[in-house]
Amino acid sequence: GGIAHDFNNILTAVNGYANLLLVKKGDAGLVKSYTDHILNLSEKAAKLVRDLLSFSRRQPVFIRPTDLNELIREVETIMLRLIGENIEFTVNLSDEWITVQIDPPQIEQVLMNLATNARDAMPSGGKLTISTKPAGIDNEFIKRYGYGKAGKYALITFADNGMGMDEATQKKIFEPFFTTKEVGKGTGLGLSMVYGIIKQHEGFINLQSKPGSGTTFYIYLPLAEHAAIEEKRHTEVFIPKRETGVVLLAEDETALRDVTKLILEEHGYTVIEAADGDDAINKYMENKDKIRLLILDVMMPKKSGKAVYEEISKMSPDIKVIFLSGYARNVIKAEEIIGHGWSVLSKPVSSNELLNKISEVLNK
Repeated sequence: GGIAHDFNNILTAVNGYANLLLVKKGDAGLVKSYTDHILNLSEKAAKLVRDLLSFSRRQPVFIRPTDLNELIREVETIMLRLIGENIEFTVNLSDEWITVQIDPPQIEQVLMNLATNARDAMPSGGKLTISTKPAGIDNEFIKRYGYGKAGKYALITFADNGMGMDEATQKKIFEPFFTTKEVGKGTGLGLSMVYGIIKQHEGFINLQSKPGSGTTFYIYLPLAEHAAIEEKRHTEVFIPKRETGVVLLAEDETALRDVTKLILEEHGYTVIEAADGDDAINKYMENKDKIRLLILDVMMPKKSGKAVYEEISKMSPDIKVIFLSGYARNVIKAEEIIGHGWSVLSKPVSSNELLNKISEVLNK
């Protein structure tokens, strides 16, 4: 959570400066191209942080219809880097359109864990193949293999030709803290996490393996029938209209505070800066007749954003507020903030997202 907070602050600053560059030099082709790359990479990094938090904090799954083949294509490049150049990597995706009911970041984590295990099973190189196809589980399947629930599924086959495992190891492979790696090389949590994620998705996972003959994992995920997949929307550059008003911005990260101030001033706002909770209250006391809106980082030195707002709202009950958060929700308990009807933006925050939220809050 702490690492995510710091990293999201950096990303928000990068994103902010890129948007400022785009506004100032939007007609220059090369500068626009570079700026678009910055924004694209910033969004990918933000997604990486979200995935890491989802994995490490075991957040509830958010199931939605997803194109399984597209998801695998998106993580293919990352898996290639993960396994290294000495492993021949092949992806065989079904010609049929396979829509599954999944939480994409969780299934991406499953694929990463399995790729890591396959790499470690082939220290001198080898072959790794991932394939997908529609599959059904019926009563005969359940009787033969001893697991499953009748229905329509997508089958992901994850096969390597590495060291393989004996039967005793296979029986323990999904147990928490069980590992065949030497001390310091593995926690034994990877495959137990894989098992847990698949079970949360009401799916099934099994394997076949022999010493010296490699390992194949079989993952069954429920198909989503006649479900619409949410289309990806390409981010369009939208420059919000200029507005006016005095805003108190409280943010302890200097780079992020600086770029946020520039963005707000670029669009007509007057910004009063505060470096921590106490500073925010002092600055408000000095300018309370002018300030229309508080923009408060949730976690700050001396006083939290919530504590700052509660103190200021006793003096000015009608003051408007937006909270900025770089932490996972279960760390900051943002539900308490949302429960009061206040606005919370998760870092990294794009310039347009922030400006639109400010306009929305001020015009309520």
